[in-house]
Amino acid sequence: MWKICCWLLLASLLWGTAVIGQAIPQVQAEERKAAMLADYAMEIREKTPRSDGIYHVDTPAMIQRLKELNINTYFYLVWHERTDWDDFVHEFMPAAQKAGIRVIVYLVPPTESTGTRKSYPYTTDYLAWAQAIAQMSKQYPNLIGWAIDDFNHNLNFYTPAYMEQMKETAKSINPDLQFYPVMYSVALNEDFLKTRGAYIDGVILAYRDDPYRNTQIWASEPAQIEQASALTRKYGLDLIWMVYASKLSRTPANPSPVYVREVLQTALDAVQDGKLNGVVTYSLAKENLPEPEDHKAADGNGYLSFFVPAASATQPGDHVDATQTIRSVPGRTDSYKLTFRTMDEGPNIPGYHVKQLLIDGQVVWEEDVATELTDLKWREISLDLTPYLKGKPKATLTFRLIEKKGVNNYWTNVGFDAIQAEGFKLDNPQFETDASWAIERDMPRLIGEILHYDPERQAHTFHHVNTTYLTYDLFDDIRLARMDEEVKANLVNTAENAMDYYFSEEIGKALNQLEALENKISAQSGKEIPQETADAWLKQIDAIRELYRSQ
Repeated sequence: MWKICCWLLLASLLWGTAVIGQAIPQVQAEERKAAMLADYAMEIREKTPRSDGIYHVDTPAMIQRLKELNINTYFYLVWHERTDWDDFVHEFMPAAQKAGIRVIVYLVPPTESTGTRKSYPYTTDYLAWAQAIAQMSKQYPNLIGWAIDDFNHNLNFYTPAYMEQMKETAKSINPDLQFYPVMYSVALNEDFLKTRGAYIDGVILAYRDDPYRNTQIWASEPAQIEQASALTRKYGLDLIWMVYASKLSRTPANPSPVYVREVLQTALDAVQDGKLNGVVTYSLAKENLPEPEDHKAADGNGYLSFFVPAASATQPGDHVDATQTIRSVPGRTDSYKLTFRTMDEGPNIPGYHVKQLLIDGQVVWEEDVATELTDLKWREISLDLTPYLKGKPKATLTFRLIEKKGVNNYWTNVGFDAIQAEGFKLDNPQFETDASWAIERDMPRLIGEILHYDPERQAHTFHHVNTTYLTYDLFDDIRLARMDEEVKANLVNTAENAMDYYFSEEIGKALNQLEALENKISAQSGKEIPQETADAWLKQIDAIRELYRSQ
C-alpha cells in the first residue's frame, strides 16, 4: 500500500488545506478531526539584531515558509532566546492565526534548563506555563496545546501529583487545551501510562530506531509504531510521530533526505491505518544553508562509516564489515601495498572498539579507537600486504570495527577513506558511490554505511516533506468531500494511483495519473464539484506536478 495517510481533517474554514498557503474550499466536507501534519522549531531569525542586541524570530519569513511546507500545525520552541515568548505572544501567534496554522507551545524540561538557556519567562515553573498558555489559547483558538521535551528523562520532577496540578491549571481555563509529553519508545510503557496517563492528552514519540539510537536505519519503525499505538489506544491517548530531519546528537551526520522521506511516509501509512494521529518533523531546516559539519570525508564527499550508537549495549565479538574482492594486477607478483586514511570521533577509552583490516578473513592490522585522542583527525596508514597476497590472483579485503569488550553507553564513529592500492585492483577506493563494497553487520546495534556529504541536503529534505504533505492533502480532501459517491470514488481511485506511483518513486506514472485526475476534476467542475473547489484542486495538482518534476 502506498505510503500516504488518508485521515480525517477539519473543515478548511477552520484549518485550511493549503496550496502554497491558499485554503481549498470544501465540498460540504464532513466534520472531522485533523490528522496533524506538523513541523517543529528550526525557526528563521532576523538577519540583524534589534535594539536589545537579539536576533528575534522572523515571523513573516516563518509564516511564509510554513505555508509553503503545507503543514497545519507548528510546534513553537521557547528556548533559544529570552525574547522567544514575547515574539510568540506579540508577533507569531497573531500571524499564525491569520494564516490558519495551529500552534503548540514547546518547552524544555529541567534537564535542558541549564546555565542561562531556559524557556523564559517562567523557566521550570510549569504551573505558571500552564496558566499562561491556557489563557492565551482563549484569545487564539488556533493555540491548541503545549508540549515538553525529553519528558521521560525528568520523571522525578514530573511526579503524578505535579502533573495533576499542571492539568488542573490548564484545563480549568481551557478544557480543550492539549498537553503532550515528548518521549522515546524505550520509556513509553504500561507503568508510565498507568501512573501518568490520566494527566496527558497524548504522547509525541521521537523515532530514532531505539534502542540503537540513530537516524540511519528505519526498518524498526513499523513495529515500534504498532507497539506504541497499542499502548496509547488502550488509554485513549493521541500518538504523534516525530521524524528527525536534523541531527540527533552523538550520531555521524544529519539524517539523509531519503531517510526523512521513508520514515515520514511510513508514519503516514500508520495515520491512514488509525495507529497515529499525526506526524511532526523535528527541526526541518527552512533556509537551505550549507552544513559543513557533515563534510567529514578525508577526500571528496564520501567515506566509509562504522557507528556504535550511544546508549546501545554491545557484546564482545560484535562487528560490522565492509568487504570487496580484490584482484592482482597482471604481471605484478613482487609487492602489494595498501595505503588508507582513518579517523574516529567519540570518547577515547581504550580496550573496547577496535578497527581492523583483514585479508581473506585474517587480521593484518588493527588499532584501538582511543589511539588518536583528537576527534575527526584523519591519519594515513600504510601496510605491506605482500605476505598475505603474494601468489593469489584474488582475495577478499575487509575493513572491520569489532568490539573487544562489550559496552553499555560508549558511542563512536569510525571512518575509512582515500584508499590507494599497489599491485592489485580495488573498486570505489574513495567511497564516492555505494558500489563495490558489501557491508554486513552481525548485530543491529552496529551500523555500517558509506556516508555522502550533500551540500543541498536541507533543500532536498524540505522538498520531500513538502511534496509528501501536499500530496496527502489533495487525496484526503477529495476522499472526505461530500459529493456523488460514484464520482468521488473515481477521483479517489485516480488520486490514490498517483500517490502510489509517487511513493514508489515511479514519477512518470505518477504524473500520468495526475493528468488523468486533472481531466476528471475539470469535467465535473461546476457540476458535482463547485467551481471554486475544482479550481483550488486543480491549482494544487499544478503545484504537486511541479514538485514531482523537480525530483
